[in-house]
Amino acid sequence: MKKHAILAILLAIPLAVAACSGTSSSPAPASGGAASSSPSGAAQTSEAGGVTVVASWPGMSAGATFDVKLDTHSVDLDRLDLSNAVLRNDRGETLVARPWTAAKGGHHREGALSFDGDAASFLAGAKWIELALIGVGDAPERTFRWAIGS
Repeated sequence: MKKHAILAILLAIPLAVAACSGTSSSPAPASGGAASSSPSGAAQTSEAGGVTVVASWPGMSAGATFDVKLDTHSVDLDRLDLSNAVLRNDRGETLVARPWTAAKGGHHREGALSFDGDAASFLAGAKWIELALIGVGDAPERTFRWAIGS
């Protein structure tokens, strides 16, 4: 009887891992260092430090609000607050994030990340914007860049 229980557990582990893993496509991967530019509306993915981050920006109509999704199998994401995130533009201006109110989920979290300040002025005439997430997983900084102007 014990052999059957052990066998059932060993068979259940791959199923549990598969159920927790999510796949997402992204046209332009971001990195822990310098970011490559993507057009607005494009989702970008960064995999580092045991945490996968997918950041999406719908474009100018969204202002300074991004959808951020975190997935991991190694750390508890519930304690993570992205309020230390920074939004930069090509003119050297920055906006500071509001507290991230994403629902708790242990190894999976997703929610809107917004920034304080005059988003319309910040975006107007900018060639690109860059979202920098600080200290997610073992990566000191993850950057995601979107091209918005000529």
